[in-house]
Amino acid sequence: MFKEFKDKRYWILLLPFLFIGIILLIYLPQNLKPFTILLGLVFWVVFYSWNYFSEIRKVKGRKNN
Repeated sequence: MFKEFKDKRYWILLLPFLFIGIILLIYLPQNLKPFTILLGLVFWVVFYSWNYFSEIRKVKGRKNN
């Protein structure tokens, strides 16, 4: 189904972040709701960090073999 694990990582992270974002939109006071958009930024930072560190681990694994 997924060609690469990176695609799977996207979906693994998207669902919890989407759920948290909806909860924040519902329960935050009106003056703090615009800060919910920062959750999208946090999502992309976590996603690209996960990909970056997994690539580093792959490269280190190749060097050790």
